[in-house]
Amino acid sequence: MAAAVRSRWFRCCSALLRQGFPVLANARRRCFSGLSGPWNKMVGVGFGVALCAVPIVQKHEPTSLSHEALIRRAISLVTDSTCTLLSQTTYALIEALTEYTKAVYTLVSLYRQYTNHLGKMNSKEEDAVWQVIIGARVEMTTKQQEFLKLESSWMTALHLSEMAAEAAYQSGADQASVTARNHIQLVKTQVQEGT
Repeated sequence: MAAAVRSRWFRCCSALLRQGFPVLANARRRCFSGLSGPWNKMVGVGFGVALCAVPIVQKHEPTSLSHEALIRRAISLVTDSTCTLLSQTTYALIEALTEYTKAVYTLVSLYRQYTNHLGKMNSKEEDAVWQVIIGARVEMTTKQQEFLKLESSWMTALHLSEMAAEAAYQSGADQASVTARNHIQLVKTQVQEGT
């Protein structure tokens, strides 16, 4: 079935080319008469594809390709990308802060329970509680390191977003600049509420 569709498509393209370009009507017979078998068809298809690949020239407005317009388009893409980076790092930072806070509360709760039961436990129970406390302390330290790493990434993303907003303002991409600055303010508020 696929061969039939290809054959039909080839006949349509060939007919279109012969009608639109009479010079091409006999080109296959004159130039490729020595070829036989599948090569004859392949050369015809290749020639048709080559003609289809010729670009069509479109008229552009001269102002749409000015340096200023291209810079504004590029800076708009940069501000969009930095806003995306800032959003992703903000969400990761808030989640890491939540996990770190939970680990701190768990450790504090274990210390309180330990001090409340101090003197009521034998040495074996006390050792078991200390093992749990040590495990919670290690967990808290791990969460703290993850948070600090993400905080550094967030600060970098914030700085990049501020630089992109300033570049947008200087290039005349006012909408991109305002959007980026609003996003920065929103993200700062989210982080402050998270802490």
